[in-house]
Amino acid sequence: MMLAMPHVRTALLCSFIAMAQPSVAAVPKIGDPPPPASLEITDVEAWASAYLNRESWTLITHDIEGARFIRPNGATPTAPYMVEADVRTELFRPVKMGPGVARSGLAHWSVDCASTRYAVLSMTIFAHNNMQGELAKKISADKTWMIPIESQAATISVICKSGLTGAPPERPLKASPASPS
Repeated sequence: MMLAMPHVRTALLCSFIAMAQPSVAAVPKIGDPPPPASLEITDVEAWASAYLNRESWTLITHDIEGARFIRPNGATPTAPYMVEADVRTELFRPVKMGPGVARSGLAHWSVDCASTRYAVLSMTIFAHNNMQGELAKKISADKTWMIPIESQAATISVICKSGLTGAPPERPLKASPASPS
């Protein structure tokens, strides 16, 4: 069950909604990268190349808060119009959450492509980018379906297209909506 929150932002925040506090930017830790120069795809790609260990992770979407990646063949069909994928989130700025200040996360999503909804089956949040400094881990016993905000819908679209067609995930041409919907 999701609790009401004024600004539910990324899948990272939605997945830990029970533990999350309203998103608050914090002073970056030493070693954490600055945000990209802009939200243009070339600047986000340059940021990811300069600061992230991307071994086999493909940038699929990004918005004002961060970038989301999946593995090139990581979207797997599980039933007609259903796909599962590991979704890596790298935040451009730290976000205050219940267990601490987070900079990245790794979640395993189940996506209902026909209904444009998703469930987070497991989630780990990290204190630093590159999935370093584990803060908390959550595994869901059941599928709690969530309706995506606009930027998550863009992520779901890429995951579904890749998983259902077998094509590699397509790189975004522009940022998802700049603010949560």
